[in-house]
Amino acid sequence: MHDPDHGGNPPPSPDEGPGRCSRVLARLRGAARRPRAGGRFQPGALGLSAVALAAMCATLVVIQTFGGTFRTGGDPEPEPSAPPAVGTPPEGTARVMIAGDSLVQGSTGDFTWRYRLWKHLAASGADVDFVGPYDDIVELETGEFGDDGYADPDFDTAHAGVWGATAENVAAGIGEQVAEYEPDYLLLMAGTNDFVHGGSAADALEGVRDAVGNARVADGGLQIVLGEVTPNWGTGRDEELNEKALEFNRLLPGLAEELGGPAPVVVAHTAEGYAPADDNWDTTHPNARGELKIAAAFADALAGPLRLGEPYPRPLPEVDVGPRRAPSVQAEEEGGEVVLTWEPVPGATGYQVLQQRVDPDPDDRVPLPAEVGGSGDEPRTATVDRLLSGATYEFVVRPYKGGDGGAGSEPARITVDADPPPAPDRVRLEDGDTVLAWDEVPDAGHYEVLRRAMSCERPADPGGAGPDGEDGGSGPGDCSPVDGNGPGRGAGWSTAALVEGGATEWTVSAPAGGAYEFAVRSHRDYVEGGHSETVEYVPED
Repeated sequence: MHDPDHGGNPPPSPDEGPGRCSRVLARLRGAARRPRAGGRFQPGALGLSAVALAAMCATLVVIQTFGGTFRTGGDPEPEPSAPPAVGTPPEGTARVMIAGDSLVQGSTGDFTWRYRLWKHLAASGADVDFVGPYDDIVELETGEFGDDGYADPDFDTAHAGVWGATAENVAAGIGEQVAEYEPDYLLLMAGTNDFVHGGSAADALEGVRDAVGNARVADGGLQIVLGEVTPNWGTGRDEELNEKALEFNRLLPGLAEELGGPAPVVVAHTAEGYAPADDNWDTTHPNARGELKIAAAFADALAGPLRLGEPYPRPLPEVDVGPRRAPSVQAEEEGGEVVLTWEPVPGATGYQVLQQRVDPDPDDRVPLPAEVGGSGDEPRTATVDRLLSGATYEFVVRPYKGGDGGAGSEPARITVDADPPPAPDRVRLEDGDTVLAWDEVPDAGHYEVLRRAMSCERPADPGGAGPDGEDGGSGPGDCSPVDGNGPGRGAGWSTAALVEGGATEWTVSAPAGGAYEFAVRSHRDYVEGGHSETVEYVPED
């Protein structure tokens, strides 16, 4: 994103110390750079010479800026107090370099706060060009640099952020980066990693001081915005880390005022109103809400004393968190289980599987403790068991980045294990016709006993009742099936009992001592199986 033809300010006169340093640095910087390993700058021997020269030049700048002009023969004349410096937007395109740590760089699936700031500046009419040595984010699963999986890559992605960098790490390379990419504005956000590694607020502030000094060696007119450190949540060290962050943020305006001069250094109040439990996707890194708050704070700082762009409109808009790309889920049945498959979602650190039975007896959609397999570019899979045969289910997969759930998939619908079990064999009456028994059906979960009264002609009653008289005879008389059809085709069949738990017999129940046909039907959950042959039951007189 570097524009080699971009012009800078006119060089200072030859007898000005900082101007002389700038010219030497400009001459050295091309030779000082070495090929980057993995896209990151590694200084060579000449580069180290440039750093040493930068340190010497930084001393000259400090002496001239804060010490005034040395005089002989008396006390120095007091310098008149000057009003606070204000920003001077360049004519034409403003070049902006954003430097810092992982909060600047971002990771797979992030929009990043750089995106939010870019979109705001463009919408407010500011003509800006983001510059810097990198344009990537970090791939979370591997920890590798060079990933381009932004949630939305439609912005100027150039930056100088490095995952894991301390403020002192930033200071070590910022001078050469400013010299090469010639920004008009430097936006710096660093300090979190200093605290993580045991450093104090003073250590982090010293790193920021060094970064500003080294950047000003390369360009004394650089306008700078320093971001506050945002708080952590859930680290196990929150109290320690956040106390350091509070102290850092309290002292940062004083440091900015001290480092200001003809070109201002201002503070972006990125920690104001920042709630890490809601605004981070993990312990430290901002989700979409956090990105928006950080970008708005930098936008306000640029629009205020630096006069670039407009303040961010308030209240801030509501934004969705979590991965924005919804997975496309395929469902297949394997032996009564459902295997769900989908392609990995950029930036997702985990997935939630939700299940709902939609037919029969619909229930609520509930999350499952499903284990998700797959890594890298492999498809992700989840196997769901303990499903009811014959039921139709819907499954939704929702990607998560840390604790933030993203866009869920469209429901994947499937009917489970719908093949009916076979009919029971050898249905028979045992134990003096008091027990109905049958052979086990391996695929059956339970059995249904069906019953139908037979057609009977009662014997003549000596008391005078006719053949169908209710008061006649003590037995059913001459009985036969109503027709030759079993359950499912014949009329008059009803359920007599459901036999659960793998049992294969039932004690006969014949209301009013009548004659009946019996049949048994196998079931597996909601799947109705086949009917057995019928057996006739005629009680003895």
